[in-house]
Amino acid sequence: MTPVRSFRHRSWLQACQLGPALLALTLGPWCLEAAAAPAPARVFAQTPSPSELLTRACAALEAGDLDGAAGHILTLRQTLPESPEPRLLESLLALRRTRPSLGWREAYLQAWNGIGRPDFRDSPLLPEKQQEPDLFTATSSLEKIWKQELSAEQRFLLALAMQPVDAEQARALIAYLPKLTTLELLNPIAEDIKSDRLPAPLRDQLRAALRTRLATLSAEHPESMQLRALLLLEGTSDKAPLTAREIQELEALSQLPDWRQSDFHSLYQSTLRQFEAIGVSPADNHAYTVSVLALAGTAPWLLQTRAEVSWDTLTPAERQRLGEAMWRVGSRLSDESSILERLVGLNLMKKAATALGDEERLRQATEWRAEGQAIYTAWQAADPHLWPLPSLRTEMFESAVRDEVALMRAFRAPEASTP
Repeated sequence: MTPVRSFRHRSWLQACQLGPALLALTLGPWCLEAAAAPAPARVFAQTPSPSELLTRACAALEAGDLDGAAGHILTLRQTLPESPEPRLLESLLALRRTRPSLGWREAYLQAWNGIGRPDFRDSPLLPEKQQEPDLFTATSSLEKIWKQELSAEQRFLLALAMQPVDAEQARALIAYLPKLTTLELLNPIAEDIKSDRLPAPLRDQLRAALRTRLATLSAEHPESMQLRALLLLEGTSDKAPLTAREIQELEALSQLPDWRQSDFHSLYQSTLRQFEAIGVSPADNHAYTVSVLALAGTAPWLLQTRAEVSWDTLTPAERQRLGEAMWRVGSRLSDESSILERLVGLNLMKKAATALGDEERLRQATEWRAEGQAIYTAWQAADPHLWPLPSLRTEMFESAVRDEVALMRAFRAPEASTP
C-alpha cells in the first residue's frame, strides 16, 4: 500500500507492505466537499443516496453545523437502521455537542469503540479506497518541476522522489552528496544505485560517492547504528557469508542505544517544506514517500539474508555472537516509531532467536510480531482515513508522523495485552 517501489519485490519485507499504513492518509483526498444542495426546482425529484447522506453529514460535522448533521444522520439511520456508519456518526455528533474540545482522533476512537468496533474495510457507504497514483502522471508532474531552476538541495530531494532515477538525476545526487548532513537520506541513495536506468559507470560513480559520504558521516556520528550498518553492508552480496571482521563490527554497532537519530516528524516536515516551495504536488505524498525510504533502508535486509547463508559456516561461538548482535539490532529497530521499523525489527529478532535456539526469546518475538500485525489489522478495520472528515484525517496523519505505532496501538482492543 506504500508507493515505495524499491521495496515492493522483497518478500521478507511483508512488514513494509503493511507498515506505512499512514500513507493511505496522504493518498486519500484531504478534503471532500459536501455535495452541492440541489436547485429548489429539483429537490422533490431527487432523493440523496446513503453515501451522499453520509458525505453531507460529515461536511456538516466538519463545518460545526451540528443541527444540519443531525438531520442527515437521522435520515441515514432511518434508511439503513442496521448499518454501523450512521451509528458512528451519531456517536460523533453526541461528542461534538457534549465535548466540543475533544480532538477528532480521540472522538473517533471513542465512537468506534462505543459501537462495537465494526470493520469498515468493505463499507458500501465510505469512499472507495484510493488506488496507487498513476505512476506516469506522477512522474510527469515531477519531471516538469525538474526543469525549473532549483537549488542543489531541492534537486537532490526531487531526485530521491523520482525513482527509479535516470542519469541526470543520479548526477544531481552525486553533486549534492558532499554537502548532505541528514544521515537518513543516505538510505534512499543505496536503493537508487540499483536503478536499471543507470549505465554501469555512473552506477559505480554514485556508489563511490555514497560510500565516501558514508565514511565521513559515520566518523562524525559514531553513535548512528543505522549509518554504521549501512556502511558495513551496502554493496555487499546477499549471498556472501559474513566475515569475522563484519561480525565484530556488527557486535560493536549493536551496542548503540538507538537505530536512528533523526526524528521522523522533523525529517518529513523539512522535506515537505522544500517540496511545497518548488510546487511538488501532492507535496505531502512525495515528502512522506522520501521519508519512509529513509527509515529502515537496505541494511536490515542485507543483515538478515547474509546471516541466513552464514549460520552453517560459523563456529558455535561465532554463531552465538552473530545471533546476539542481530537480536540487539532488531530490538533497537523495533523500538522506533513506525510500524515498518517495528515489524522489520521484530522479524530480525525472530530470525536471531531461531538461529540461537532460544525458545523463550523466539516465543517473545513471535508474540510481539503477532501483536504488531494485530495492531495494524485493528487500524485497517477502523479505517479512519476513509471518512470524508478533513479534520479527522489531518489529526490522524499528524499523530502518525509523530508516532505511528502509538497511534495504531490506540485502536487495538482495550482488553488486548500490549508488549
